Amino acid sequence: MEPVASEFEELMVCGCCKQKFNDTDLSPKLLSCKHYFCLQCTRTSLVKGQELYCVYCWKRTELGDMGPESLPTYTPVLCLAKNFSQLSLGMKPPEKAPVQPKVCSENCHTHAMPLVLWCHTCCAPVCRACASTAEHVNHKVKSQAEAKEQLVAEMQIDLASMNKMLSEIQRLAMQQREFLLKILEACVTLKTHVEADLTNNASHFEIGETRDLLAKLRLNLSMAESLSDVHGIYSSVNVEKQRLQMRYHEMYLQCQLDDLIRNSSMVFDFQLLKQALSSIHNGEGAFSGNSRVLPPSQQNPILFLANYCMSQLYSRHVLAKQPTNGMLDYHNHNHALNHNQNVVPPINYLGHAHNAQPMIATPKNIYQDNNLMMQPMVPSPQIRNPSSMCPLYYFNVEVNGTQMGRIVIEVRADVAPKMAKNFGVLTTGEAGMGYKGCQIFQCWEGESVITGDFELNNGRGGRSIFEESYFLPDDTKLVASRGTVGMRRTQKRHDNLGMVGSQFRIILQEMRGFTGIFGYVVEGLELVEKISTYGDTAGKPTKNILIAKCGKLQ
Repeated sequence: MEPVASEFEELMVCGCCKQKFNDTDLSPKLLSCKHYFCLQCTRTSLVKGQELYCVYCWKRTELGDMGPESLPTYTPVLCLAKNFSQLSLGMKPPEKAPVQPKVCSENCHTHAMPLVLWCHTCCAPVCRACASTAEHVNHKVKSQAEAKEQLVAEMQIDLASMNKMLSEIQRLAMQQREFLLKILEACVTLKTHVEADLTNNASHFEIGETRDLLAKLRLNLSMAESLSDVHGIYSSVNVEKQRLQMRYHEMYLQCQLDDLIRNSSMVFDFQLLKQALSSIHNGEGAFSGNSRVLPPSQQNPILFLANYCMSQLYSRHVLAKQPTNGMLDYHNHNHALNHNQNVVPPINYLGHAHNAQPMIATPKNIYQDNNLMMQPMVPSPQIRNPSSMCPLYYFNVEVNGTQMGRIVIEVRADVAPKMAKNFGVLTTGEAGMGYKGCQIFQCWEGESVITGDFELNNGRGGRSIFEESYFLPDDTKLVASRGTVGMRRTQKRHDNLGMVGSQFRIILQEMRGFTGIFGYVVEGLELVEKISTYGDTAGKPTKNILIAKCGKLQ
């Protein structure tokens, strides 16, 4: 029955720290993946922000505002750990036969003398006569007592060294785990932004608006009667044609660079990227040996991502610092368009000959909306609907009676109409209640701040403007990234539907799984960062942080 007992004992120890469970700081806590670990490990080794990562399956478990203590305790395992010594397994283990001690001869078989010496070279006992023979000449021979003391001392040193090495291995394993979590976080961030770009490609809006404008110009042309009317339409057509030419060259150069990154068989550095951009800008091939399209079997995804990330670093930290003098300057593209509408001559659509090489307008910053590697996440992953103007609301914040600054929040009324109406009315106070005088009652450094409980100022109150007091948030599909603002769920025990009221959270780092996003901070995000540092380890502010004044910007 010893194997059965050992299996039970394995159930009673934490899989991370290997300590036995108890009902205090080592109580077993059950994760969402059904694995369980002690409370101490969930506080230290497994926690990452507001999430826990299981060391067995690496699945994550979302933590509530109460932290790891809010996880359910695995009661059966706790009872087993507390009462295991009193359990009877039903069978008495068989009695072991007495072990007969092994009789070793204490005399040398050759010389019939006592084996009182020990040869370190041969690792065998010898007698005095054996030690003087040619077989043991130049061997290290000592008395058995001295040899025993030396071996014990050497083993103690080795065991201490092994124990120290084991501690270092554990430290390095934790360091490697932190590194892998950083990689995972970066990959999730990159995935989130790429998905947002795929979902919200601004070209769709631009193409639709341009088609409507062209249809309007055709209609005006068919209705024009005088020469002045036709000339006005002609001027509008030329302006729009130049804009389309610039956009065409911009997209063409960008796609050329995309193809180069996708099909490259080498790792790019800044010098190669500079050469490639210059060649593409001049209408030449980027690299003579890199013009072919690689088949999928030869495309290396790691190399592809490495070159993509290198292009981000280059466009962010090299091109942004270069003046415009014939080279590409992506950041100044819009500025150049505003001051010189005749930079790019019309594209030769009808086949007319041009002797001069046309100057191509510098495109915008390639992937400028995806600068993920060297800056925090962008304020909002979704573009705003150009047909509607999103309202702006301001919040003047005081800390211990001293004015600290202003936070301006843009509300996405186009995708979150109900949350936007609730937030707007509470901000202006037109319903006789609102955010003015509200306290920021939770501050998590580098993560988020929470406010909006105008009733209790502790996170347990805060109703909405609607008759039902609490309502289901709009399903906006907006990503909870840095700078976004979302409604906080009610803290009522009977609420299992995720209802919201008046409380809202300003997010400072990506919070996967957080929904209810309805806007984002357009001004004062650095003030929110500073406010987040005023919270203690439990998120409770150490200073009196107050919304002194709030309203809608005209």
